[in-house]
Amino acid sequence: MKRLSLLLVAGFLFFSTAGLKAQSVEDYLTDILANGYGEDYIKGYVEPLSTSLGTTLGGALYHRGGTKGFPRFDVGLSAVYVPIPDAGKSFKSTNAAIDGNVPTVFGTDKPDNQLAIPGTNADFFALPMLHANVGLFANLEATARFTKVNLSDVGDLTVLGGGLKYGLSALLPIGLLPLDFSIQAAYHKFTLGDIIDAGTFSMNLQASVSIPLFPVSVYGGAGYDKSSMTVKTDAFDLPGVNDLGNIAVDGKNSLRYNLGVSLTLLLLNVHADYNIGEYNSFGAGVMIVL
Repeated sequence: MKRLSLLLVAGFLFFSTAGLKAQSVEDYLTDILANGYGEDYIKGYVEPLSTSLGTTLGGALYHRGGTKGFPRFDVGLSAVYVPIPDAGKSFKSTNAAIDGNVPTVFGTDKPDNQLAIPGTNADFFALPMLHANVGLFANLEATARFTKVNLSDVGDLTVLGGGLKYGLSALLPIGLLPLDFSIQAAYHKFTLGDIIDAGTFSMNLQASVSIPLFPVSVYGGAGYDKSSMTVKTDAFDLPGVNDLGNIAVDGKNSLRYNLGVSLTLLLLNVHADYNIGEYNSFGAGVMIVL
């Protein structure tokens, strides 16, 4: 148990400090505002971050198609890793001074156009989350996930989410098939200091099948993610700069499909899956199961 706890903490710290550099994001958003590049530039610059958040917060929500009964539960760590595609590293600026392709928040930190705002030169976005599933009554299962990391000058990076899952297996006329089915809905809230708020709503239909004689199951599903981010320009201390208010930036998330493998040995479950969507991703988790 102690070794598992250390593993969870190590994974939490690694993913929380890798990839996107939060301080740079705040600095570059400050530069966009100070230079008067406007709302459209901000939207183009951070839209891939909104999409990445939708991908991570909608991922690694489950590792089986069935639901647990009360009072059984899982508790552990889940994480999602999103490689940033080339299309997410640049956007077309319509600003008269810097017309053309310029870096997004994930793009190059050495743009060709000297007037363009640099990116963080990040190849991926990843988030770890403490994760718990608790069996309820009437084929229901609740999920809760949480992350909080202090990023010095930027403030706290916080994720708080939850969901509800309903088992469908008993309702479907397929009792002879070794399949478990469920439907799930979840919502996650993300904040980065005082400058960014984001939210993701996810729904998915999931199924799993156990492999006879082995402690292994295969799971998969289809889902829908809706993500949106708000950049709070009034949180930046920039005298003389016009206040643009809260700028809403929707992610491009929509349909998502995934397939994964889950291994359970005694009280330990390890699972991993691959997700196909607007941004493809990898999800994984380590759980204590009861």
